[in-house]
Amino acid sequence: MLKGNEVIYQIFVRNYSVEGTFKKVEEDLPRIKDLGVDIIYLMPINEIGEKNRKGTYGSPYASKDYFSVSKNLGTLKDLKSLIQKIHKLKMKIIVDMVFNHTAPDSILYKQHPEFYYMKNGKPGNRVGEWSDIIDLDTSREDTQEYLLSVLKYWINVGFDGFRFDVASMIDFNLFKKARSLLGGEIIFLAESIDDDFAEYVKKCGINPTPDYELFPIFDCCYNYSWYRPLEKYLKAGEDFDSVINNINRDLQYMPKGYLRCNCIENHDCERMAFLAKDKEQLIRITKLSYYLKGCVFIYAGQEYGIKKKPDLFAKDPINWNEKDLDIFTLHKQLINEKHNEKVVDYNICVEKRGRIVIQLIQDNDVVEEKGIF
Repeated sequence: MLKGNEVIYQIFVRNYSVEGTFKKVEEDLPRIKDLGVDIIYLMPINEIGEKNRKGTYGSPYASKDYFSVSKNLGTLKDLKSLIQKIHKLKMKIIVDMVFNHTAPDSILYKQHPEFYYMKNGKPGNRVGEWSDIIDLDTSREDTQEYLLSVLKYWINVGFDGFRFDVASMIDFNLFKKARSLLGGEIIFLAESIDDDFAEYVKKCGINPTPDYELFPIFDCCYNYSWYRPLEKYLKAGEDFDSVINNINRDLQYMPKGYLRCNCIENHDCERMAFLAKDKEQLIRITKLSYYLKGCVFIYAGQEYGIKKKPDLFAKDPINWNEKDLDIFTLHKQLINEKHNEKVVDYNICVEKRGRIVIQLIQDNDVVEEKGIF
C-alpha cells in the first residue's frame, strides 16, 4: 500500500557497480537511505536465457527460470542479506516480475509449452518480432496459477511487492487473483503503456487494460501518459502544451485516489541529463516530477545528473565519478519536501505570461504555488 509521497529507487544490479552484485548494492545502502529513498526496486534478478540472447550478457527481461537468482548477481543468501539490511534501514524492496514473456529456452516452456502463445505452430510474440523472448498466454487459468506461485515464492523470500513489466498487456484477471491472494499491503506497481503503444498493440489483436481500470488493484501506474509528450518536447521540439494537457487529463478522467509513478528516466528511456538542453532545464523537469501528484521515481545515477544510460544487454557499469553534486543536493531537498507534503490535490496551469505553475491544494484551497517553466 502506497501513500503517494514515497520515493522509488530503481537498481539494475548488473550495472550498478563494476562487480554487479547484491553485495555491492548492500554496501551502498547507507547512501541510498541518506538520500531519502523509501522503496528500492530491483530490475529482474532471474537467470537469463541463452537461446537468441542479445548482447554478451542478455536482457534481464528474458528470464530462463522465475524461481532462480542469476549467479552473476550473487546467491539467494546474498539476496536475503540485502533484503534484511534494507528492512533494517526502514526501507522496502520490490522486484520486477516479467509475466508477459520469457526466454525461448525457459524452463517453463520445456515443462509447459501449452502456457505459451503460438504463432504458426511455434512459440512467438504477439507484438513485434523480439527474437530473445516468447510470449506467455496469461489468459489461461493454469498459466495464471503458475505465475501466482511465483509471486508467493518471492514474497516468502522477503520482498514487499512487485513492479509488473508491461502490466497493461497481461490478462487483468491474473492481477485480481494476485491481489486477493497476497492482500492489500503488498506493493503493486504497474508499468502501464503509453497511448501510442496502446494503439499499436490493439492493431496486433491485444486489448490492453487502460490505466483507469488498473486501479485499485495497482497502487501506482507509470506516468507515460505525460512522459511521452515530454520526451517529444525534448527530442523534437514539440509544444509543451501536450505535456500539460495530458497531466490535466489525468486529473479529469482518472479515478479518485489514483497515483502515478512520476519517472523522467528509467532503463527504457534516455537519461534526463542527456535529453535536457542544459542544467537549468534538467532542474525544472526534475522539480516537475516531484511536485506532481504521485510517487517519485529515480533511476540509479539520476540523482547525480549522470548522462549515460547503462546498456541493457551488456556489462556497462554506471560511472559514479560522473557526479553533479548540485543535482544530488536538489534531489535531497525535493525528497524532504515530498515527505512533508500534506497536499491532497493539485492543478497545473499556464499563467498569462506563459509561466507554468503547479497549484498545491488542501481542503479546496491553494496552499502553495510552484513555478516550473
